Amino acid sequence: MSRDKLWIMVDVETSGPILGRHSLTELGAVVGSAERGVIDRFEVLITPLSDEVITSRGSFARARSSGLAPAEAMRRFAAWTLPHRERRAGFIARPAAFDWPWIVWYAWTFLGENPFGFKAVCASSWFEARGRSFRVDLPHRAVDDADIQLRHFLAHA
Repeated sequence: MSRDKLWIMVDVETSGPILGRHSLTELGAVVGSAERGVIDRFEVLITPLSDEVITSRGSFARARSSGLAPAEAMRRFAAWTLPHRERRAGFIARPAAFDWPWIVWYAWTFLGENPFGFKAVCASSWFEARGRSFRVDLPHRAVDDADIQLRHFLAHA
């Protein structure tokens, strides 16, 4: 991995596991490189799409009371990522198989396009492919989780 390669670590909190049925309530992202460390952060609460909640109850309550409309939240995320995407930053998540589909679905549903692409590296898989495990304790607040995970990835990948 190049030390100056930019990575955007994405983390989400959701009200359950099913896209379109449950809600993306919180989106956090941090960008950085091994050379520079974390250089920027993004966070947004997103108004739930339904009343169904089986996970992340605290995030759901915060999003219900002060979340942005999904379209506005995704517009802000797209604008925040733009300068980093122009510098060819790669998206990363843990696990990407869960977090990334939420980003793609919300982008297509509320922006009418997906400026983020379909590729996100899975940090856990990256480590497992090298015979290691990715273990960190997370507070389950999306931006803080993204920050902790990116710092761990950059320090140990």
